Amino acid sequence: MKRLDILLIGASQAMTDLAQELEQQGHSLDRSGAAKSTVDLIIDDGFIAAGDFCAIPHLHLRLGVGGHSNAGLPSIDLLCFLGSTLISRVPIGDEPSGNGQALRQRVLMHVVDEVSLLVSRYSRDPEYLRYAAAVTAPDFERLENLQFLDSLAYVHRLNATVNAALLERAQIPLIQRLQQSLIRHADRPALHLAEQSISYRQLHAHSQAIQQRLQALLDPHPQPWVVGICLPKSPALFASILAILGSGAVYLPLEPSHPLQRQQYILQNAGALLLLHDGLHPLSESMPGLDVSHIDRADANLAQPLMRQRPELDAPCMALYTSGTTGHPKGVLLSQANLAHFTAWYADYTQLNTSSRVLQFSSLSFDSSLIDIFPTLLEGAELVVPDDTQRRDPLQLVALIRRRQLTHAFLPPALLSILPLEQLQGVQQVMTGGDVCEPFVIEQLTRQGKLHNLYGPTEATVLITARQLEPGDSNRTLGAPIANSHVLILDDDLQPVAEHTVGELFIVGPGVCLGYLNNPQQTAERYLTLDLPGGEQLRAYRSGDMAKWGEHGIELCGRRDNQVKIRGFRVEPEEIERCLRESQLYRQVAVVIDSQRRILAFLAQPQTDAARDALKAHAQQFLPDYMQPVAWTELPSMPFASNGKVDRKALLGLPVSVQDNGPKCLPANEDEVLLLEIWAELLELPTSDISTDESFFNLGGHSILLSRMLLRLREEFGRSISINRFIEQPTIIKLATLVRGTDDSAVLSVQAMADAERALDIEPLPISRMGDVHKVIVTGANSFVGVHIVEALLGWGASEVACLVRDGGGQTAAQRFAQSLRENRLEHLDLSRVRVYAADITRPQLGLGEDDYQRLDSEFGALVHNAANVNHVLDYESLAADNVEPIFELLRLCEGRSKKVFNFVSTLSASSTVDDAGRVLELPAAPTPPIYIRNGYNLSKWVGERILERARTLGVRVNLYRPGNISFNSLSGVCQPHKNRLMLMLKGSIQLGQVPAFALNFDLMPVDFLARFIAFHASRYSAERAVFNLHNPEPLSWDAYVASFRDTGSEFSLVSVADWQQQLGRVDADNALFGVLGFYLNGFEEDIGDISLIGHANAQAGVQQMGAHYPEKSPALLRRGCDYLKEIKFI
Repeated sequence: MKRLDILLIGASQAMTDLAQELEQQGHSLDRSGAAKSTVDLIIDDGFIAAGDFCAIPHLHLRLGVGGHSNAGLPSIDLLCFLGSTLISRVPIGDEPSGNGQALRQRVLMHVVDEVSLLVSRYSRDPEYLRYAAAVTAPDFERLENLQFLDSLAYVHRLNATVNAALLERAQIPLIQRLQQSLIRHADRPALHLAEQSISYRQLHAHSQAIQQRLQALLDPHPQPWVVGICLPKSPALFASILAILGSGAVYLPLEPSHPLQRQQYILQNAGALLLLHDGLHPLSESMPGLDVSHIDRADANLAQPLMRQRPELDAPCMALYTSGTTGHPKGVLLSQANLAHFTAWYADYTQLNTSSRVLQFSSLSFDSSLIDIFPTLLEGAELVVPDDTQRRDPLQLVALIRRRQLTHAFLPPALLSILPLEQLQGVQQVMTGGDVCEPFVIEQLTRQGKLHNLYGPTEATVLITARQLEPGDSNRTLGAPIANSHVLILDDDLQPVAEHTVGELFIVGPGVCLGYLNNPQQTAERYLTLDLPGGEQLRAYRSGDMAKWGEHGIELCGRRDNQVKIRGFRVEPEEIERCLRESQLYRQVAVVIDSQRRILAFLAQPQTDAARDALKAHAQQFLPDYMQPVAWTELPSMPFASNGKVDRKALLGLPVSVQDNGPKCLPANEDEVLLLEIWAELLELPTSDISTDESFFNLGGHSILLSRMLLRLREEFGRSISINRFIEQPTIIKLATLVRGTDDSAVLSVQAMADAERALDIEPLPISRMGDVHKVIVTGANSFVGVHIVEALLGWGASEVACLVRDGGGQTAAQRFAQSLRENRLEHLDLSRVRVYAADITRPQLGLGEDDYQRLDSEFGALVHNAANVNHVLDYESLAADNVEPIFELLRLCEGRSKKVFNFVSTLSASSTVDDAGRVLELPAAPTPPIYIRNGYNLSKWVGERILERARTLGVRVNLYRPGNISFNSLSGVCQPHKNRLMLMLKGSIQLGQVPAFALNFDLMPVDFLARFIAFHASRYSAERAVFNLHNPEPLSWDAYVASFRDTGSEFSLVSVADWQQQLGRVDADNALFGVLGFYLNGFEEDIGDISLIGHANAQAGVQQMGAHYPEKSPALLRRGCDYLKEIKFI
């Protein structure tokens, strides 16, 4: 095969993907755009017109675009022209999800596969292209270049929402349509409240009387006018709303029950000219206003229209204040056009008409009141308003609904959870939204009538999606966008996501509001202009909600600003809440995370006497350890905010008991007393809640708190301590021995020592029972190393790879695996030989279904156990469930129906055998613990090695791989620097401007080479050579490694370790070192070791057996890694 010099022309993503693949094949790529005489081949993505054959072979790539399928996407064929001759056509199958990004990714994969195949054939046969046969293709609607795919990514079938008739109706301003309705339906009942019925004629006259008094107060002032209104629900309230809109002012509703200080802030922030009130409002004496309580409809001049002047569609007409992240409420400004479109759509969707009777439950200061009021009055229907007692008493509310035979009601989920639902059977349309419904509510209401889930923020005019729920629907299902509106779900780079992939929800359409009143900064942050491929611009609202495209529409996955990292894991309270709700053990469940990052569960209305214990067991079964609530508090009922949602701020203010009452181990000396006080301060716990023998991490400690604690200890005791000695036993008792300097390092985890010698419940099979070694099981297949192992196994010819992946984070196992492929730029893999299994290796039979487990047990002949909780802060006890327990279950699988080679991915830091010269040996685990850092993670790997060494002596085939410093992919530069302690240290040091200097040969093992080594040996076993120390022995000085970062533009100086440590006091929360600071206060503790003392004869022989060489640590290799780090803005 000849190495080709190839010129790629075009800026599409397809060309970037293609370049990466061709580089992997060993070809030389030029993307400068200028043809050179030395070039062997030119490939363009559609910007150069196809012409006749020229001296240099030239492949023109095009897309043949046809009609739309039932899923709403066009048919696409990939076309490849040589000059003007079509030599390849690849039809791309339909994308049933209707997701343009999913179709785009499939086309990109075909581009890479097809073109690299053509290039491969040409590299083997210089005459191949000259004699390539022409192929035929059908007539297409049009031909497109490959950048068309980038526009296609923004298309989704659910966004096909055009409704021209609705847009036409929405050209009439809201107040004009309201005035027409008041006249047209004059004799019909408009309002029913306090057992009083008010007709449209009466309401019209009352609003005219107020408007005429109001107008005289407004006219002397320049527009825009903002008018506040704070009244109890009464005829005067609804007439005043119409009067404000009729005058052309901005309607600003205030909730009378809210604190006076909040009302005053809103009025001042909005720049309100006047306040409409009932004469009793405390602010009526301090600001201009109008007492509307005594204005009679008889005072109206009926000859004057309510609408004094027809407003422009983009004119503001309403300001609704919502909670703000700064602690102050912020005002959302709605236009006439926003409300005109929303009200027209809502009336159609809910089939409102003149005979409808609609509940007006919501407070007027909340956007859900717009659902009740305006569509009802526009359609000539009757608005039924409960009094305060009826709003607070579920039984009285239901009685009113039944007595007045209401047809439509919007009721928040928290209220639905406590209503006698069987008494809502007469309500034709029940709407809900703003929070998630309990599953039992969905089940009952969908069986007895229509239940609609409405979703949307105030900033998008109340709602953006709707779904009529069906029995069995998830309470996170939002449905589809409403008419003329689009939802975009985008990743962190503002690129559309494929199906079942979580991203942030953006809203586009006529509901997107004007912005925040008198707050241009927040408006600019949340209302964005998205630049689409092709030059199109969209004004979009960034919701902060995380969602994904699902089978039944859009599925809500939580809030971006609710995400909290606990023990290094991203946690969303909504996911925990959803799990607890699914147990249906309580009618009401709420989960909050407090300022100390403690997960608190609040429960109300148990279904059984033992519900609390049963719910804890349910959580233990379905949630990982870091997502377990630390407090379970039963309440008689949930506190509700005035908008009908669960009041989560009120929950955070309730006292909770974090631990079950049990005997506490008290301080035994002055050092322990001081340490107890330090822990109480850092963990924000009362000292009475802390036992001196309790783990720092069980009490809520995490890496940042650990760093803060170690800095504090240096201040209090004048010395640094070994973080890893502390992590071995992270208690106050252990810490006191370290600060006193009396620790003899003899104390190790008792559980670790016991687990290492635990009995093995296996009977090894004979070699004759060996399974098919070309069928390989991979645990942790969605990790950084895992996806590369899958790639390597496919490359070595595995006939099937079974990937065991856990569901989580709102994604299925398959979605998590696909996401990992994208993150690691491995989307091009041919997955025809890959199957992803939803598994949980901590559970019996690995959490697999019976049929799946039996198939893996019977047919497969190799296992690569790569899954692990990689956390260098947690103690052994916290990690054993994830890192040790699964080994026993996997041994049973390897010696079950068919024998399998057990390949265990350990770490060099778990090495425990060394010779007299200090050389680390390639031998099985010694009975003594690791010679390097004895943190919980390394201990868990050493325990795993000990268990497997004992299994090997019984006849299990075990290969042991000990990687060193796993680095970036040698071809793409992809790595995971945010999870690499060394990379965080280096970045933080660069931020400080000083990097520690070392005189040593530095390890750097490219992840793809490591994966190829493991994959090659996974189906092989030699008892004499079954332990591999997998560092990269090729030479690279630390200075040369660090120098490669200078080439990216980073400026820093190399200083001694002592000088560098003196700078650590400058580290703050914005420095990358902050979260890992504790590891470096007392030196590097072998974090950076000299690889010259690591034995690797077995590994070297294994590399030779592969027919390969260790990767050279060349400047080009280092540059690829640095380029990637710069691309993702890590450096």
